[in-house]
Amino acid sequence: MQGYCDIHCHILPGVDDGAKDMEETCRMLSIAYNEGLRTIVMTPHYYVGMERIPKDRLLELKKKVGEAAQLIDKEFKLFLGNEILYFTDIINALKRGEALTINDTRYILVEFLAESTFREIWKGLSQCIHAGYIPILAHAERYLDLVNKPDFVHELIKLGAYIQINLSSTVRRFSKRTSFCHKLIKRGWVHFLGTDSHGADERSPIAKAAIKRLQKKYGEGAVYKIMKENPMRMLENKII
Repeated sequence: MQGYCDIHCHILPGVDDGAKDMEETCRMLSIAYNEGLRTIVMTPHYYVGMERIPKDRLLELKKKVGEAAQLIDKEFKLFLGNEILYFTDIINALKRGEALTINDTRYILVEFLAESTFREIWKGLSQCIHAGYIPILAHAERYLDLVNKPDFVHELIKLGAYIQINLSSTVRRFSKRTSFCHKLIKRGWVHFLGTDSHGADERSPIAKAAIKRLQKKYGEGAVYKIMKENPMRMLENKII
């Protein structure tokens, strides 16, 4: 089961509401490794009004965290991006290099406010696509408009967007959001899974139990595709 990729993780120290310091970052790395993760895309928040973290500083932190990962295993790989809260000037922020694409590819991880309507999400993702970016909708299960009508997700995919859901959302019992996640997986409408982890104690990078359940339910090949094959193609700036 080892060798999977987490494309959504708040593990960079001291830059958002994720890891508060390098000590917690190292604990998160250890947890992630023990959970079978071997590639992590670090996605600190980017949103209007937040304190700007210069790209040079983020790259310094990436190097520092990468060195810590290498002490665990030389094959433990880390990449950098942002989780960008959609706003109307997102394209200019990307072009200026203030908001980051994933690993300097055309792929961007984009979130919306939980109460956003399908139409608002569609328009925002469409704007990104028309500007030449490939948006990945972060934690699709958070948007009630989509949960209430899963076919809306297919409309976003037809538009050219990709879909990410959180691993933790696939294992909660008696949850409408969990049911929604499994509907999407069954229909082939999930392209990426992530932990969306924010710490070592709460919202930690737990993956193993969820992955095992998904393998049992959908087969190892299906899980490999969305946790290894698709992420590797994304990191190489290839179309999925």
